[in-house]
Amino acid sequence: MKQFIFLVAMTAYFSVRSIVDPFWAVLLYYGLSVLRPQAVWEWALKNATSQQIRWSLIAAIVAILSFLINFSACRHRIVQKRFILLLTLFGLCLAGSYYYAKNHQIAELYGWEYAKLFIMLILSCFVITRKWHVRYLAWMIFLSLTYLVYEINFTYVFQHRLDIVRNGYGGLDNNGAALMLAMVIPFCYYFFQAERRWWRWILLVCALPAIHAVMLTYSRGAMLSTLVAGTGMLYGMARRKFVQTACLVVVLGMIVLTLAGPEVRNRFFSVKENIPGSSRELRFASWRAGWKIALDYPIFGVGLRNSNLLTKAYGADMEGRTIHNIYIQIAADAGIPAAIIFTTLIVMTLWHLREAARRSQSSLDDPEMRWHHYVCLASFWSMVIFAFGSIFLSFETFELCYLLMLMGAVAPTLSQQIPETQVETARAAVVEKLSTAGSRKIRGVPA
Repeated sequence: MKQFIFLVAMTAYFSVRSIVDPFWAVLLYYGLSVLRPQAVWEWALKNATSQQIRWSLIAAIVAILSFLINFSACRHRIVQKRFILLLTLFGLCLAGSYYYAKNHQIAELYGWEYAKLFIMLILSCFVITRKWHVRYLAWMIFLSLTYLVYEINFTYVFQHRLDIVRNGYGGLDNNGAALMLAMVIPFCYYFFQAERRWWRWILLVCALPAIHAVMLTYSRGAMLSTLVAGTGMLYGMARRKFVQTACLVVVLGMIVLTLAGPEVRNRFFSVKENIPGSSRELRFASWRAGWKIALDYPIFGVGLRNSNLLTKAYGADMEGRTIHNIYIQIAADAGIPAAIIFTTLIVMTLWHLREAARRSQSSLDDPEMRWHHYVCLASFWSMVIFAFGSIFLSFETFELCYLLMLMGAVAPTLSQQIPETQVETARAAVVEKLSTAGSRKIRGVPA
């Protein structure tokens, strides 16, 4: 019951705050979309009326209403125009895919997911205009995913259950859930870098249970993505602090080997196997089938998630086989142009986040700019994990990746803005100067 009360209180609190600033409703919406309370607290909400409540839909409605109320104050946007253009073209490709779908009933299910996703993205383009907006969104990602990490480790250690392997999480299978959990690891590391107080070590320690949770999913793709991103982050650190990095690698290696049992190690290293009928060979077969579908229907594809109806006929091992590659999945479902646009959005996001981090690097003494710098780096490596892991997965309506795209689209412009602390200092200096001039005038002294 306390989970239900918490959701009601949180929804009411952010809804009231959004009357003045619609950002709070956007923050609530994305927080609920990442956390997915119906999944994480299913055991607590199953007998409550909240079982049928769509919390993210309520947050989306509140965000739309608050945006309309504050429309005159939300006309200024800082998002890159290229992002808006690519997002519009991608939406047109999806609309064409829905129109030409072989099975409109299946396409409609995913069409509604895309519609909700695009509406909130467009609305957020006019709402997210400050550095602290991006920082709060990053904290929301960190807190939501860290809580999921806690839940998974708690049920495994104290209840000896590994439900995520069989059931996945919130509509995602174990591979999708693993990739989502892996995306929090860069935030643990770079938040540790951004914070200067003693409790920053807690942020770094949070990376260890996150790695352990990824291992518990038995997802080789997520493990490999984590390894790729971790290597990149440590390489960037090694150029400045070689000794500290070497020690950190040794310590993390020992911890990971200790945490990983024989089943996990065997599962990870089996990625090298090429046995006929193995999961690797079956996945390659689904990739080939998806690519053949894309070549036969290159413009608008066969319809949103309609490719699963054809994969068996094109060489997959079973009826309804998912392609398990987001890029080929989009190409088969919505056409090759849609896949190119989606890939361009990811590449552009990585470029913008890296550029924003570079621009803010010279102002790390300012707390606001320092946090913006490390939030951009955390978002960059989190997107790297998604981009690499998506080679092995198909979850094209995964909302977190689109949120990272939006954060990347506003980050470069925010890096060029004068920090709030400097603005306040300048404003205080002007006020002091005016007050001094006024007092001199009263005393008859020339200002």
